[in-house]
Amino acid sequence: MIVMLCFLSLTGCWSRRELNELLIVLGIGFDWVDDEFLVSFQVVNPSEISAQKRGGDRPPTTLFQGRGKTLLEAARFLTAEAPRKVYMGHLQFYVIGEELAKRGISDFVDNALRDNEHRMDFNVVVARETKAENILKLYTPLEKLPTYSMLHSLETSEKNWAPTVSVTMDDVMKRLSSNGVDLTLTGIKLIGNLQQAEAKSNLETFLPHSRFRYNGIAAFKGDKLIGWLNQQESKGYTDITNKLESTSIEIPCGPTFYTGIEVTSSKSKVESKIIDGIPEMTISIRSEGSINQKSCRDINLMDPDTITQLQNQAVEIIRSNAEAAVHRSKTMKSDFLGFGEVIAKSHPHYWDTIKESWIEDFLSKTKVRYKIEMLIRKTGTTGNTTLES
Repeated sequence: MIVMLCFLSLTGCWSRRELNELLIVLGIGFDWVDDEFLVSFQVVNPSEISAQKRGGDRPPTTLFQGRGKTLLEAARFLTAEAPRKVYMGHLQFYVIGEELAKRGISDFVDNALRDNEHRMDFNVVVARETKAENILKLYTPLEKLPTYSMLHSLETSEKNWAPTVSVTMDDVMKRLSSNGVDLTLTGIKLIGNLQQAEAKSNLETFLPHSRFRYNGIAAFKGDKLIGWLNQQESKGYTDITNKLESTSIEIPCGPTFYTGIEVTSSKSKVESKIIDGIPEMTISIRSEGSINQKSCRDINLMDPDTITQLQNQAVEIIRSNAEAAVHRSKTMKSDFLGFGEVIAKSHPHYWDTIKESWIEDFLSKTKVRYKIEMLIRKTGTTGNTTLES
């Protein structure tokens, strides 16, 4: 009898839901249209991505949309046409429309935090010069699922190309709740023929009529988008914040010729001092790289002085990128470089006295010094090229 009574406490899978009762959401787009939220859910068509089925007539994903004054109203609105309940357990991407990002993103960040089905490891990007719904309608080559293609492209780009950063929802929440650092998100842009983006014929040419490209880094002040960093400023940002893994540096050696350096590793550190009541930041960057292109024939890579000269030129370019990012931070009055956070950790008592006026009164006055080192470790397998000039 005791054993039988124990069985009564085993409730089993009381909250289970069958797969054929769910809409598996991979990406969500948020737009602000006519003073309402427009929420777009990109869901999987399981039969179209099955390994046993080829060349189906339907797209691999379907878009369901809802509108409302709140995100909950918009999400519930789509149930009028969606045949199943949405499931967020496999969510990969949040795409925020540029207009909504300018208005503020706290609403749907708060919504994600309150939803117990949301995992916080999905990526967040900003749709640049277009609506988020347009990004989720795109047919992409190689990968059937658009969000899967965008996710892996972002991760690859972050590792090999400095002007992009991969930011998860967990990172967004930490930045919005942190004191002394502002949020940054990578921008995603549609290029080419936008009308054909959602047509299957987009994949029937060698170069798709419409495709996505990560373009620029969105800088926020609080929860609002206030501007975009260009390529140079973005490179400086990733270098200063220790997010750079690999990139390229082009050193001019003639009117139309360049020596290419591949940066293979980069480490940075930001330290702070308080001098006469004004913060002073020291940015230390140490990079290593190798020569990957030698266009100018008069450069002798076997000469140690040439390597030293190239290293010094690379240092100037890295410094120029960093200075551009710092200047942009000050002019935008957005501490996306996290100087305030560094001061708060190193000088907590001083920070308590200035944190309320940090952005308006102290960020622009902050002095910045640079310690930059560049080491060229390799010149490739050929040394000086054997090609005749």
